Amino acid sequence: MRLPDLIDPLYCVDKGRRWRGKISLARMTRLATMIVNPEASAMIDLTFFREGRVAAVTGSVQATLVLTCQRCLEPVLISVDQPIQLGVVTSIEEGEALPEPYEPLLLEEEQIRLGSIVEDELILAIPDVPRHDDCRMLKVEAGSEEKDRQDNPFTVLANWKSKH
Repeated sequence: MRLPDLIDPLYCVDKGRRWRGKISLARMTRLATMIVNPEASAMIDLTFFREGRVAAVTGSVQATLVLTCQRCLEPVLISVDQPIQLGVVTSIEEGEALPEPYEPLLLEEEQIRLGSIVEDELILAIPDVPRHDDCRMLKVEAGSEEKDRQDNPFTVLANWKSKH
């Protein structure tokens, strides 16, 4: 089944909808600017239902995000397997009243992008400083340290001053 771009979460709750499948990371505009592989996809499994007075969305998202290592600037893979437990709310007050373990999904409009439900979860999974666990920074070439010391302008000035 092809996943829709836009959904009405409250309608999905009332109908007990379940959305499963691949969703393009490129459809998640904020996330796409943070990763190297926006052409990749995430697997989502979301169930919309009512639990008492809570309009709930539960499920999971799995994706492999490719980021840039902040030490060596090479690609680093981050595997995400994140559970989702959201309560659909239309005001901040409703969000504050949600029971545990639900996090608020604040609706500002009737329809939202399906990808926006999981985009925040993927963004939160990105480390503050992406890097390889065993990152080996580029080694300084042997002998280049002495060359740098010779080309250092202060060394050149010191040598010039001692000669004059």
